[in-house]
Amino acid sequence: MNRFYKRYSDLIFHLLSENKWISLAQLAERTGFSKSTIWRDLEFMETILPENWKLEKHETLGVKLKKPESGTLESILREIREKNTYFHTLKLILLSDGIDISEVANKVHISRSTAYRHIEKLQEVLKESQLTLTPSPFKVVGDERNIRRFLMQYLDLLSFKQEAEKDWLHSGEFQSALLEVTSGYSMTLRTGAIQRLKMIIYISNLRMSMGYFVSFPKGLLDAYKESKNFLAAKDLAQFIIKAKIPSREIQLQEILFFAIYLISEERPTNRSQHLRYLRGRRIGEREHPFSVCLESLSNIAGFNLTDDDIFLFHIYQTFKRIHLGKEFNTETLHSSMIQYLPYYEGNSLFKTIEDLAVKTFSEIPLFFSKLDVLEIFTLFQAAILRRKNKHFIQAALVCRTYYEKDYIREVLKYHFGNQLAISTLDSSSVDLISEYEEFDMVISTEFNQSSKLIGHLPAINVSAFPTGSELMEIRQFIHDHFFEQIGLDKDLIYPFEK
Repeated sequence: MNRFYKRYSDLIFHLLSENKWISLAQLAERTGFSKSTIWRDLEFMETILPENWKLEKHETLGVKLKKPESGTLESILREIREKNTYFHTLKLILLSDGIDISEVANKVHISRSTAYRHIEKLQEVLKESQLTLTPSPFKVVGDERNIRRFLMQYLDLLSFKQEAEKDWLHSGEFQSALLEVTSGYSMTLRTGAIQRLKMIIYISNLRMSMGYFVSFPKGLLDAYKESKNFLAAKDLAQFIIKAKIPSREIQLQEILFFAIYLISEERPTNRSQHLRYLRGRRIGEREHPFSVCLESLSNIAGFNLTDDDIFLFHIYQTFKRIHLGKEFNTETLHSSMIQYLPYYEGNSLFKTIEDLAVKTFSEIPLFFSKLDVLEIFTLFQAAILRRKNKHFIQAALVCRTYYEKDYIREVLKYHFGNQLAISTLDSSSVDLISEYEEFDMVISTEFNQSSKLIGHLPAINVSAFPTGSELMEIRQFIHDHFFEQIGLDKDLIYPFEK
């Protein structure tokens, strides 16, 4: 769906990433668009930039995007989406049960020919989701679960602001009822679950009001109708079903539809107990795809990822969500990540994780979308950075005087915190450093003593009043030391340095 504004989002992403002058030639190389196309897009962007955003141009330096202090990539992409006539056209079609070309042209304020071009483009996007658009009056048709999944992606990308709830007068009551019901069934929900469940109910009621209902195999309904998730959904039926329902069977199907999302949003009540279960059962089953995948990811990372409680807890929830999506043909992912997909799917680590996931779960089989891979990719990145944030090195600080020692030690603590474990030594003791076999580096104000260091112990010379460049050299050493230790290319981890 991001293809409707991909060129603009690509340009903004690279302009904000650089945060300095960048030439048209560089933008062309990074985005794959011609310089003339980029120039036209930049001229158009100037007309839609939000207040306090400014695009500066220079004949020799190129272009630079200046943002307000609180400006973010999300805020400007949202602004572009709101002004994009493709999204306005799509919204009209999705929220109506048939609309003709005249209505599209009048309500979106575009010509009929432009409206037809939009419809043609929309047809391509819908086809990717196994949906089609009927001839005028235009209406989305296909499997009802696919239609609701597409609606969810659309609303999620548009941030599902409160206008989606303005006709739903009891949204506040729903939140209270949801928390009361889940508490009664000893259920806890993931971060952001309430907003996503509101979206599900909004979509369900929208489709039911048009006379469209979901359908699951009877065996599936029988298998889940006594589960706590189904019973909890049943207790919330007054919110789930506000339209007229033809039969009791259809009502149960709609309750099951919501129950599936409760299953997806539920997280274990006791994290410690759940982690013990994962380590004892899931990871203990050496041939289980989940265990094989974790082992392979650990080999890539250079350390055992199952020792990371946060990663293990969340990665299991991710695979559970992907499995549920396959089993029920429902969308359970926070799809707003789609706007970032073009920037990371070319990353070699992303591709490695994608190939690994597909290969490991091929026998189940489990289908991984690009967004699924992006979710695993971000969890993996977070695990590496978390490990890096805990990493420290042993440093010997060699000084000539007590006031040098005291001042430089506090400067290093201020800039590097727990990343450096500092032992202070007198310059006369420099010949003993190598004998201790406990240091990773030496920081010294008297570098003429460095010849006494045995082997390849790195030494960095600093001034009595350390300069910015000297501190940067220490920072770079800490950074490089971590990646050398785990054996992972640092250019694959955010911030990507190449």
